[in-house]
Amino acid sequence: MRTEKITFNVPEDVLASLKVGVKGLELDMRRFLALQYFKKKRLSMGKAAKLAGMNRFDFMDFLVSEGVVLFDYDESAVEEELGGVKRLMEFDR
Repeated sequence: MRTEKITFNVPEDVLASLKVGVKGLELDMRRFLALQYFKKKRLSMGKAAKLAGMNRFDFMDFLVSEGVVLFDYDESAVEEELGGVKRLMEFDR
């Protein structure tokens, strides 16, 4: 996989205020950038997880910790799915 390197300057007092260090800031930036791109539907979950440097399951946990709803079904869709499950269970008997 080919990658591009992005660099920019961060004032030392900003790093000191954040108390995260350069590596911590990089990790935070990757995660929050991935979060924003995912929320705005500019990246899929898989691509956003890559950007964040995480596997999909860890990224899903991160999304939940940030208050993101992963599965946004309306009530009628849930009822339809549950009805399908009930029919399958009855068929299996």
